[in-house]
This record gives sequence, C-alpha cells and structure tokens, in this order.
Amino acid sequence: MLRITRPATARVHARLVVAMALAMGVAGCGGDSATQATTGTPTGTNTGDPLAPYYITFAICSDASGPDCRALRLGDSHLTTTTPAIGKLYSCTGPNPGAAGSVRSRITWIDDATASWNLLRKPFLPSGTFAPASGTFAIQETGEVRTITVNNLPVDGRIGDWPMTRYSVLNAIDGNGGVPAARAYTFVLPVSPAVNGTPTCVPLGAIGVTRNGVVLYSAADGRGNDAVAHEIVDAHGGHPAQTDYHYHFLPERLDVVASDGHSGIVGWIRDGFPLYGYKGVGGIEMTNSDLDACHGHAHGTYGYHYHATIEYPYTIGCFRGTPR
Repeated sequence: MLRITRPATARVHARLVVAMALAMGVAGCGGDSATQATTGTPTGTNTGDPLAPYYITFAICSDASGPDCRALRLGDSHLTTTTPAIGKLYSCTGPNPGAAGSVRSRITWIDDATASWNLLRKPFLPSGTFAPASGTFAIQETGEVRTITVNNLPVDGRIGDWPMTRYSVLNAIDGNGGVPAARAYTFVLPVSPAVNGTPTCVPLGAIGVTRNGVVLYSAADGRGNDAVAHEIVDAHGGHPAQTDYHYHFLPERLDVVASDGHSGIVGWIRDGFPLYGYKGVGGIEMTNSDLDACHGHAHGTYGYHYHATIEYPYTIGCFRGTPR
C-alpha cells in the first residue's frame, strides 16, 4: 500500500530512522553558470558549446563492463502496454504525446539515426543556493509488514539549484518550472513478498522509494519517452514534477558495494522486493541481459531482487510481485 499525505510535513512513527551520512559536495552560487557537479566531475569548459559547463562524468561509465555511456540505447520505442520483455518497460499507460516535456529540437545528445543517446553530452542542473527542508527516511518492521515513511527530499541533502528557470540555457531545453518541496509518503510493504506467475504493469508516479528518502518513478516521462534521456535532471539525479522531487534512475552515489563486490539494497519497490545497485556477484556491472523482463533475478541468499542499470529501463521493467 502506498499512502501520500499532505500537508508537506509528515508525522513519522518508526523505531528506526536511517540517516544516510554521505559526504556533502561543493555547492556553488545561483545564476546562469554551472558549478561543480556532485554526482560526477565536469568534463570541460569548451566555450564553443554552451552546454559544456553542465556536463558531468560518471564512475560507472569509466569501467570496462556495462554499456557504452556514449551510445546508450534510447528507450522511447521500448515501452509496451501488452507484454513484458527484457529491456522494456511494461507500462500501464501508453504514450501521451501532448504531455509536457523537453523541446526535442533543442536536444543535442540524442541520435535518432541510431536510436541512442550520449550520457556524457547531456547537461545537468548544478548545485547552488537552493536549500529545501531536510530529508527524512524511517523504516519499521512489525511481523510481516515493512513500513517506510519519507518526506521525499534527499536525506543526504544533495539537490540541484531549483527552479531551473535560473539557468536560461537549460530552461530553453526543458521548461520545468517546478520547485521541490516536502511531501509525506508512506509505503506499507510485505517483508517476504511472493513472486507471481504473471508480472504486473508499472504505473506513472511512484514505483518505489530509495534509502535516501526520495521516491522512484519509472523510466518513462509523461509522453512515454525515455525520461532519463529526454528530461533535464540535476547533478544529483532528480527533478521535480511541480513540487514532487523524484528519481528516474539510481544516482550512483547511493550505490554502496559490499565486501563481496555485490551492491547493497538501495531501496524497495512497491511490491516489497528490494532494489539493489549496479553491481552483481563479483562486482560485475549488471546489464539487461543479466536480468529478467521485470529487471530482476534470484540467486543465493539474496532471493529475488531487482537491480539498477545505466540502461533503460534503469530500475524495473514490471512488478514481479503484487504492488501495494
């Protein structure tokens, strides 16, 4: 069960409050100039390219495994409303071309000829003076029920300099005038979810929640396009839908790897199954070919679980269990 509560401040009743003690990045000033990105590292300051100050690099793009971040498969044509399949998003909602979104003619990092996009040539909203309320994350387990409450702002405090209207170059591409604000979410999930024989489609809106207190949305934007490829997000991986801050993919700073190389749990999906980070057994980066149609698999003591990938559909392709 997912409950969304207003007003913005949630009353949290839980025995365990998890505060992610991740190091804070360097915050810059507002205005129409970029600052050091805290998800990655700026790639350069080519004055011939007005977007260059907003490029960042990712550690996951520099290893020898996984897909090429310069030519990621564009997910636009991989949304389905009929049949789950590996590498696709089984969505409850079909494309809506009339929905708000980015200006396609101004996007330079998507190559329509190859149906691919370049993560390293996509701009990200930098940090700045924007400082919303502190994020919260609380988890309580009672019997077979796991209750998670958040206020949907990042516990580690890492967030971009919203609103994006301060940055005319970025705003011209994606006119998202939203400003993140606290909003109470409560997820009531089974501790021991069951794998269903028939997968369930994924809706728009919240599909899960991270340990950083921010909800996850699916890989699709309102138009049904690949949200990570098309929409401008901040250097910390999120953006608002009006006031509702959310992630469409896993910010790599949240991926904590265990001593055996396997990523730890970074959040939970609404059917109760955990979402792990980018690494599988032996520290190998996961790809769609390693996972089933719902973007998960089962092995060893981990049981069934989902994995994040840097390729579409990024977090889940469908619900393997019963969504709450």
